[in-house]
Amino acid sequence: MLVAHHLHLELFPAEYGFLDQNFVGRRGIDAAFDDLGRAQARAVLVFPDALFTGARDLQDRGVRGYTVSGRLAPSRTPSQAQSDVDVAMRQIAQAYPQTNRNVQAELLPFWNPPRGPQRLMAASLVILQIIMLLLLLAVCGNTANLVLARASARQREMSVRLALGAPRWRIARLLLTENLLLAVLGAGGGAALALWGTSLLNAIPPLRVRGIPVSFETTVDATALLFAVALGVGCGLLFGLAPALQLARSNAQNSLRAGANTPQRSRLRNALMAVEVALAVMVLVAAGMFLRNFMSTQSEDPGFRREGVLLAGYDLSGRGLNEAVTRNFAASLLERLRATAGIDAVAIASNVPLDIHGLPTRYFTLEGRSRSDDGMDEALTNTVTPGYFAVMGLPLLLGRDFADLRDAAAPSQAIVNQEFVRRYLDGADPLGRRITARGAQYAIAGVVRDSLYNAFGEPPTPIIYFSWRDRPFASGEIHLRGRPGAEAAIAPEVRRIVRELDPELPLYDVRTLSDHIEANLIFRRIPARMFTILGPLLLVLAAIGIYAVVAYSVTLRTGEIGVRLALGATSRRLIGQFVGEHLLVVLGGAVTGWLLAFAVVVAVFAAPIDVVVFAGVPVVLFAVAACAAWWPARRVTRVSPLAALRAE
Repeated sequence: MLVAHHLHLELFPAEYGFLDQNFVGRRGIDAAFDDLGRAQARAVLVFPDALFTGARDLQDRGVRGYTVSGRLAPSRTPSQAQSDVDVAMRQIAQAYPQTNRNVQAELLPFWNPPRGPQRLMAASLVILQIIMLLLLLAVCGNTANLVLARASARQREMSVRLALGAPRWRIARLLLTENLLLAVLGAGGGAALALWGTSLLNAIPPLRVRGIPVSFETTVDATALLFAVALGVGCGLLFGLAPALQLARSNAQNSLRAGANTPQRSRLRNALMAVEVALAVMVLVAAGMFLRNFMSTQSEDPGFRREGVLLAGYDLSGRGLNEAVTRNFAASLLERLRATAGIDAVAIASNVPLDIHGLPTRYFTLEGRSRSDDGMDEALTNTVTPGYFAVMGLPLLLGRDFADLRDAAAPSQAIVNQEFVRRYLDGADPLGRRITARGAQYAIAGVVRDSLYNAFGEPPTPIIYFSWRDRPFASGEIHLRGRPGAEAAIAPEVRRIVRELDPELPLYDVRTLSDHIEANLIFRRIPARMFTILGPLLLVLAAIGIYAVVAYSVTLRTGEIGVRLALGATSRRLIGQFVGEHLLVVLGGAVTGWLLAFAVVVAVFAAPIDVVVFAGVPVVLFAVAACAAWWPARRVTRVSPLAALRAE
């Protein structure tokens, strides 16, 4: 059966004790769904009719803007609760087939909802952990290459030990002990940095999102610290095992005979360098995409004017006011504000675009449109007063603005955007068509230009704007347009006017629209700032690894270089050979990492390919690799053929 809709029930962890508090509008799940009480979960539901008189959301079965949150009883498992919920949803579908025929419910843990801030945070943490793992592997590969190069330089020393009777396991134990000491020191230093960084993060002033301070109260407990230290020590031992075994298995006789001090080229060393480069490309592509996405928010046109707009919230909920009173308050407030000097335009809306919580969605039916399946059409919604589009700089392409708030004779109205007309009307004339939603019918009065609603980079999304006159809210977001750069100066005047209308009504979350957008970019800003540090750090690590490999290669092949110089080879030719050999390895690793990153972006995340990032990362990394290989290769110019031949 085609599943058209889902209802998501969030289960809170047991330690979330705030569910035991006395909430206004709190009801058990069995009060919302007749048979969900068998799931033995308790829910917190805040309904509009419990907050202010006149709300009709509970009578509209097409409303999907609520999240049921509860705590699973100790005697029930999630699978048992899901089975009980499935039975209840089937019974509801039988009782109300028109609105609930294809609606199913899905139990989800609190940290993994389908949308909302915790979903964004969970997704960001998962991506960050994956990238940190890749970065750890790149660092380990770099360390292994350095240890392997150093071990190659000690091949004669180990051959002497073997010739004097040292067992091979003792040679391996010696090298592993040295690596273990380095790993312990590195893990200890990392743990100290983690403790310092955590205290520094806690000291950062909290960010404000929708007027609510958001801080990162993080701690490093003993378990996490021991795990991190054990991981660092384990990586040191694991990646130090290969060079230890390589030296322990070396042939002492071949290593000590004349002319044997020119070692063979290490395939393992080249393989590790290629893996390190591949991992670096993947991490740098991810870093570049995060940075580009964040930077695009500064230049991308959201479709509305964000400069010069001041936002302020008010809330009349809990006073038992009916719709007529809340409508008259909004009308009086707008009239007073429009007459104030310095305010060019003013409106009230139920939601602000590009908010971290997103705009609500609503199912609807459209006059003249039929579907071949049993599903329902869906669009974002926002309830606004007349003048909202002038404040936001959204031009009306067809029709007219909403009727005045005090006009009781005009029919119920709705305004849609271009994407709504394209998707649901195939470009036909929308004016006068009726939309059935929220338990009522609304005539389409106009068409407004598309804009961004929930996130930068989102595809065109249909939206329905309802009139504040037809369904007033007890709370609202005041939108005021003033002179760009001076919009914050009108805040005191707005507070004065609100205080004159209602001395007990405070304004909250007063901010500019630009500040609102910046604050809600928290989940883009934090990764972008982290990658501004991690990206250059990874480039430095890759350069150090390549530098070390080439430097050791030049040192260990001094005899070969002397012979070739004595036979007439030029230093420039030898430098080009050394650089070319290692750049071929770098190229192989870069191509592999690039293909993997491309596959992940396209197949896993289904994200668009950023040409600048995917073309720029290999170029930058290849340039860094060329410099890192060329600098130690210059040592060839200081090799004396006579001294090299004598050393042989």
